[in-house]
Amino acid sequence: MRGAKYALVYFGTAGVIILLLAGLLLLTLLGKYNETRKVDILHATATFMLFALGQSLLIAGVVAYVTVRKSYTPPPIPPMPPASVVALIPAYNEEVRVGSVVREARKYVDLVIVVDDGSSDNTAREAEEAGAVVIRHPQNMGKGAAVATLIKAALAAGAKYAVILDADGQHDPADIPKLIQALKDGADHVVGNRFPTTKMPALRRFGYKALALIHRVLVSNIKDPFSGYRAFTDKALQLLNQDFDPSYGVETEINYHLRGVRTVEIPIEVRYHEFASKANPVLQGLNIFWSIIWTFLTKSPVRTLVIGAVLLSISIVLLQYVIDIFNLTRYIRLTYTAVTMLLEIIAAILIALAIASIIKK
Repeated sequence: MRGAKYALVYFGTAGVIILLLAGLLLLTLLGKYNETRKVDILHATATFMLFALGQSLLIAGVVAYVTVRKSYTPPPIPPMPPASVVALIPAYNEEVRVGSVVREARKYVDLVIVVDDGSSDNTAREAEEAGAVVIRHPQNMGKGAAVATLIKAALAAGAKYAVILDADGQHDPADIPKLIQALKDGADHVVGNRFPTTKMPALRRFGYKALALIHRVLVSNIKDPFSGYRAFTDKALQLLNQDFDPSYGVETEINYHLRGVRTVEIPIEVRYHEFASKANPVLQGLNIFWSIIWTFLTKSPVRTLVIGAVLLSISIVLLQYVIDIFNLTRYIRLTYTAVTMLLEIIAAILIALAIASIIKK
C-alpha cells in the first residue's frame, strides 16, 4: 500500500518532467524544420514518444492513487474508557521513544490512544506499558490511516478535546495545555506553528515556506499548514470523521475539511536536532506538493472542469494562430506550438479527473 500511496508522487513528478523535456524537443524539432524545411524522423519520433510517455505516467499516477484511496478499512475500535481530554499518537517503529512520549502526555490528558501502524518492533508493547490504549493496524498503512483510526477512537471515548502529536519526541507534550486552552477559549482547531521559535534547517525551512505559500493560495490560509501537532474539539472531530481521506496528505486533508471552523495557531518548538526524520526530505516535499494539488483539483471538481475547459479553449485558439502564421509564412511558431501541446494534455487530464470526481460524489 505504501508504494501505491506514493504513486502520484513518483509517476506524476516523472510525467511532468518528461512532458517538459518533450516540449523542449518539440521546440528544437520545429526550429530545425524552420531552418531546413525538413522534419527529422528520429527527432520527431522521440518527441512523440516522450509526449505519450509523460501523459501516460500522469494518468498512471492518478489511476493508482484513486485505486489506493478506496483500500482503507478501519480496524475494529475496542471499547474506550470515557475521557474528556485525549492525546492521539500515530506510531510506526518508535519503540525507543513512544514510551516516554506517552508518559509525558498522560500528565496533561485523561487518556492516551496510540495507533501502532503495523510496526515490526515493540512499539505497541512500549506504548501499552507506558499507559496508553493501543490499537494495532495489521500492516503499515501510513500516517493518514493512523490518524483516521485515532479520530474514530477519540469519538468512541466521548472526547470533548483531542490533541494529536508525533511519537518520535519532536513534539513536546508540555505544550498540550496551551493547545487545549486555545480550544477552551473558543477555537475548534488549533495548529502548532513551528516557524516563530523552531530552528529548522535552512533548506528545509525554505522548501516548507514555499509549499506553505502554495497551500495558502489553493487550500487554506494557515501559516504552518503541515504541522503535525494539533488540537480539535468534538465538533472538529465529527467533521473530520465524515469524509476524511486517510491515504494521502493528512495535514492538507485536515486543513481542507476544517477550513470553515475557527482555527488558531500558537507557537511551538519542534526538536529537529535530537531525532533524525525517517522520511526522505525530497520525497516528503513532493508528497506535500501533490497532496495540495490533488486536494485543490478533486475537492471542487466543477472548478477543475472549468479550468480544464478554459485551458483547452486557449490551446485551440493558439493552434489556430499557429496554423494561420504557418499558412502565411510557412514557418511554425516554436513557443506557441509547444504551449499548445502541453495545454491540451493538461486540459484533457483535468477534465477527465473532474468528471471522475463528479461521478464518485
